[in-house]
Amino acid sequence: MTRAESRPASSPSQPVTEFRLTRLVALQWLTVSVVGFFALVYYGVHLHARFRGEQLAQVAIPVLPSGTLLFWLGLAAVVLGVVVVLHEACHGLFMAYYGSAPSFGVGLSYALFPYAYAAVGGDRFTRNQLLVILVSPFVLLTASGLLLMAAMPEHLFAVLLVFALAVNGAGSVGDLWMAAVLLQYPSRVRVDALPDDDIQGFAIYDPESDCRSGDETLRLAGMQTLSRIATGTVATLALFGTTVIALVLASLAAGSGTVELATDRLLLFRHAVDSSGVARFEVGEVAVGAVSLAGGLCWAVLGWLSEWVVRDP
Repeated sequence: MTRAESRPASSPSQPVTEFRLTRLVALQWLTVSVVGFFALVYYGVHLHARFRGEQLAQVAIPVLPSGTLLFWLGLAAVVLGVVVVLHEACHGLFMAYYGSAPSFGVGLSYALFPYAYAAVGGDRFTRNQLLVILVSPFVLLTASGLLLMAAMPEHLFAVLLVFALAVNGAGSVGDLWMAAVLLQYPSRVRVDALPDDDIQGFAIYDPESDCRSGDETLRLAGMQTLSRIATGTVATLALFGTTVIALVLASLAAGSGTVELATDRLLLFRHAVDSSGVARFEVGEVAVGAVSLAGGLCWAVLGWLSEWVVRDP
């Protein structure tokens, strides 16, 4: 877990803080995106069932013939491409709305995190403008997808929407992460590229700052604690998801396919493969959510204790 590197400003023309996409942050984004994709597919399947008037206890993945599997993989590739184009188009639309001329491209961050991007050169945005630019693909595409799914739950298109929404959600991890950083600062700040623009990230400038202003004095009250809770919660959920994926793959390699993290009263995760090869799995949403939140609270307490130790040696 990490946060943006902060450097105190020595003049109003210098940033009061910077967010840098380091290799560690890129690895965290990748991990959260992978876990988030599977989680969104799981909940998307449940939501689709609710739209159809059904209640699912478990999610089943059938064995598909090779021809059918190739068809679905090809269709998934097409949907992936469409989602990427729509996602970046949303970014570009609001960049243009705020007076910029966006450019588009693709890249690979530290050979870890493939991404498409919409970018502008030489333009500063207010905090609220950049927040709109960052979250617009997640909000607009999610809302549109859910409305379409609710309108035609029996159609094949609704099944594709489950995958599309999961792809868009997983692809929005970096956007939402940066939005969470921005929310810690007042609306008056302006955001620009880093001074050393060969590094991905952004710098935050305060038009009212002086040489004594810095990150800690500018950050909104209570946002650091909230940020720590959110960071710890997401990290705990990502760790749980990564562990579950690893256990399922290991069990499948061993030939059983059975994984159960549960007691008589508490279910975290259950996965099994029946005699016909159909895989069935179930997640205890309330239990997993409680464990994740507990991890977030523990991380916030550790952060508070570390500050207390440094402040009062």
